[in-house]
Amino acid sequence: MHSARVWFAVALTVGLFSGTVNAQPITPELPPLGGVWRGTLTNYPERAKAALVTVTMEIGAFPTADNQCVPWKTTYSERDTVRAVKDYRICRGSGPQDLVVDEGGGVRLQASLLGGVLVSAFKAGSILLVTHLRVTGNVLEEEILTIDDQPASEGLVTIRTRAVQRLRLERVVDQRL
Repeated sequence: MHSARVWFAVALTVGLFSGTVNAQPITPELPPLGGVWRGTLTNYPERAKAALVTVTMEIGAFPTADNQCVPWKTTYSERDTVRAVKDYRICRGSGPQDLVVDEGGGVRLQASLLGGVLVSAFKAGSILLVTHLRVTGNVLEEEILTIDDQPASEGLVTIRTRAVQRLRLERVVDQRL
């Protein structure tokens, strides 16, 4: 019975039961990203004596036209000292379902809007990373799961989640359209 529940959950996740009742493409709900956000980053498992990491994100209003990109700059600081800056863009290709996070240097990560959540998954060596970003009111939350990748095989393959990085930011400047 346990196996049947797992396969049913997988089938729902990959959309095998999506049906054809409504054949119209669904336009995803656009998260209200535009603005300046500030807050903190927490890593789990937590490290003893780790410095508090403050984060500032400056994001353009979500791209609504084909071939449009908006800036997505993230600054990480410890004790008022900038430790890293990620100067990315979020871009729309052909249609609202064609999204990428452009990290520059030819690195473009596919992204999807699922239920108002921006989701991206990618591999780096033997590590699988899954990000999801959600905006609720004036709070932006992002989680990045770091997972040991395993080759696929027949049946169920379990893989270990190594870490979770969680950002919780509040909007300090509203730049929504």
